[in-house]
Formats: sequence, structure tokens, C-alpha cells
Amino acid sequence: MKTIYFLILGLALCFPAFCDSFESEAQKLAQDLKLNLVKNLTQKIEKEGVVKAIPFCHENVKPIAKEAAGERVAKFEFGRTSHKLRNQMNRPPVWAEVYLKEFQGKLKSDITKNSLLIEHEGKRIYLEPLFAEAKCLLCHGEKVSTQVSEKIKSLYPQDQAIGFKQGEFRGFIWVKEK
Repeated sequence: MKTIYFLILGLALCFPAFCDSFESEAQKLAQDLKLNLVKNLTQKIEKEGVVKAIPFCHENVKPIAKEAAGERVAKFEFGRTSHKLRNQMNRPPVWAEVYLKEFQGKLKSDITKNSLLIEHEGKRIYLEPLFAEAKCLLCHGEKVSTQVSEKIKSLYPQDQAIGFKQGEFRGFIWVKEK
């Protein structure tokens, strides 16, 4: 009798939010992607400076993300997007546009949602806001050095991902079911 009670209680607590493996797996993947990119980029900046870190980021962001994702690449699609793009390959999917507009120009302190869980064409999508931190402003801030700006323009001629303030919404990292 006791076992049945705990089984029923466990099922009741798990349904639906607590046992949503997609949401928890997507959140973990988003965290791993962010941490791995920030770790690698920070190491490069510390060793060789901001200007040399720009081409490193340009060439290695996708391999770094795939490494962080590991076997999860078989289950999920993932990426980053923004309302102010640096890399045109990160254009927002149609399902992200409304959320980018909703968050655009807001500060982290203005946003109460740590993540969004949406559905598009029968696939669940996890969106986690990205905010400009102090180190992000070296390449994405209002006052970027001339050397940094020139290097960015040489790699990303259509760059729009500048002018952010600390704590400002910068875009989303997203994870989608395959």
C-alpha cells in the first residue's frame, strides 16, 4: 500500500512540468553551449587579446558548440540568434522573430522570464535570453576600439551586433527538437 501511495504521489508531482525531459535537457544543453563558448573565448582573450580572439570566435564557434553538445546533436538542433546580427548565418528563424521583438532593448532586470518554451510545427523549442556582460562589450558594446571594430568589419562586413549596454538583451540561445 505504501509503495502504491508513493508511486501515485511521484506521478502526480511529475506531471507535466517536473518530468518534461525536453525542457530540462534543452536547458542543460543551452548552459553547456554558453559555458563552453565563454570559457574558450575568455582563454583566447587572456592569452592573445581581443583582436586575435575575433577570428578565433569566427572560425571556432560552431565546432565549440558541437563539442559541447556531444551526442545531443542527434536529438536537437540549436543555435544563437539576435535582432542585431554579426553573423548572417544566425538569422532568426521565423518562430523567433516575435520573441526578439518582445525582448529587444530590454535590460536583464526588466525581464522576468529565464526561458521560454514554445512549439512550432509540432516541435518544442527552448529559448534562453542572452544578455550583454562586461566582457561581451569588448566586441558588442557602445565603445568598441578601432582595432576591434576594423577586425570585426573585415570578417563580418554586415555587422550590426554593436551598441549594446551592459545587461541589455542581446539575443537568444535556442534548442529545438529534431
